[in-house]
Amino acid sequence: YLQEKLNKQKPEQIVKTLTRRYDRLDKSLQEYDSDDVFEAYLNALAHVYDPHSDYLGKSSLANFNIQMKLSLFGIGAVLQSEDGYCKIMELSAGGPAMKSGKLKPGDRIVAVAQAKGEPVDVVDMKLDRVVEMIRGPKGTEVRLTVIPADASDTSTRKVVSLVRDQVKLEEQEAKARIIDMPINGVNRRIGMIDLPSFYGDMDAQGAIRKSTTTDVEKLVNKLKSEHIEGLILDLRRNPGGSLQEVISLTGLFVRQGPVVQVKDSDGKVKVDQDNDSRIAYDGPMVVMISKMSASASEILAGALQDYDRALIVGDTSSFGKGTVQTIAQLGELMQESGIGIKSDPGALKLTIQKFYRPSGSSTQLRGVLSDIVLPSLSNVAEVGESMLDSPMPWDTVPTAGFTKLNLVQHYLPELKRRSTARLKSDPDFVMLQSDIDRFKALVTEKTVSLNEARRVKEKQEADARTKQRKAELAARAVSKQKIYVIPLRLATAPGLPAPVTLAEANKPKAAPRAKSPDSPEPDPLEATPIVDAEMEETERILNDMILLTQNHAPKPPTRPVGTVTR
Repeated sequence: YLQEKLNKQKPEQIVKTLTRRYDRLDKSLQEYDSDDVFEAYLNALAHVYDPHSDYLGKSSLANFNIQMKLSLFGIGAVLQSEDGYCKIMELSAGGPAMKSGKLKPGDRIVAVAQAKGEPVDVVDMKLDRVVEMIRGPKGTEVRLTVIPADASDTSTRKVVSLVRDQVKLEEQEAKARIIDMPINGVNRRIGMIDLPSFYGDMDAQGAIRKSTTTDVEKLVNKLKSEHIEGLILDLRRNPGGSLQEVISLTGLFVRQGPVVQVKDSDGKVKVDQDNDSRIAYDGPMVVMISKMSASASEILAGALQDYDRALIVGDTSSFGKGTVQTIAQLGELMQESGIGIKSDPGALKLTIQKFYRPSGSSTQLRGVLSDIVLPSLSNVAEVGESMLDSPMPWDTVPTAGFTKLNLVQHYLPELKRRSTARLKSDPDFVMLQSDIDRFKALVTEKTVSLNEARRVKEKQEADARTKQRKAELAARAVSKQKIYVIPLRLATAPGLPAPVTLAEANKPKAAPRAKSPDSPEPDPLEATPIVDAEMEETERILNDMILLTQNHAPKPPTRPVGTVTR
């Protein structure tokens, strides 16, 4: 109530808002069916033994597969439940819904029919059930009864017939940028690849197979053709994914050798290595990590650090997930056991192994440590594997045989010195440090004031800080960087797209807002471009690295470290 009052809501509106929230919570609980309860129970049981073992019901398994393949068969619409209606929030580019021109954000779906079947009313139906009805095999028809967003009367109905097709989740693919940085009268051209996850279609083969490695190689080749002098690989929001993909992707940056060691429950250690002598890129390279970089991200960062191939920059460490999971299809297991099944029972995601770096060190709990640590709120937040219940312990295995490339550590002291000197006077990091200090004080505070006068004062102070920062950003000189945004679909196209400014490149994607009493009007400050201070400092670090490697010959590779496991 106090939060809404501080938001200048009237008492009668506050009562309506809170009542609606509790009604919605009660409704969501009432929608739980036996499958939902079963999934919640099995997940609770699995998490007693390990935080990453899960039961995936039919719907959860379908979503997991979609995230791995980055595609689905449906109409290409982002849906949200609102006041009992399934509302279209966004249309996917190139999807059947957008191509038809018959649907738009804000339309509400009230019924779904399959081909010539009878419409099924979906008002007040669980969102995942509606989604399941709308998705289906490629080439099949689905008919939607909708209330148009611009309808003057809510009794208006329109039937839209669509043919399902493959919808690619392009926003979750690897993507690249070329950044032209004017420094001391010289234009420095660097490349950046943003990798949100390690995806891969395990069911497909050949050229049609969706693969992180294939996508990143296309982007790297594009960046090289445009003559970049250095490369940044951004893994800050990458939670992991396919073990097969991270092994082959690491091979794009090292010639041959072990990438990861895997130990099973019997204590047997297997070395997985890249056997392809080709490399896609051998120039100066920085890998950005955060406390959100987990699992396969840590395999890649750890291997490149062990090989002394790339500089690791970011939070103090990555997440610290050093375990391997496999998917066991329950339908197959039950049939093998002679148990009859009437519907898809889903799958188990089970932890079966631990992985280790080529050096033999586990990333479990400790993660990968950054060579250069940048200030960050997540450095002081309770984030990471060690914060989860029942995590496995940290340990080591013998070192695998690999050859250090000596491309980073030789320059590290000077790179650290230069970065530390910049951070002391960088306005973004000065502001960030004040946020970190306030956050530290907040996490030690175990109470929340219900005193209205005190909360009003706190809100006024926070609003004043925000206003001051916006003014400072607006008063800054416009960055002279030119940025070329290269989505995967442009990786093989000739030339470059039109350049954009730093502000345009960092501008958050506008998302349709749900119109309801719970959704306040958009804050004009939300339109202010995001300042990615960590990325900007990483670009400067990479520039330092390029200069140092140009002026000093690298040390030759050292003799193989450890023993070779065959």
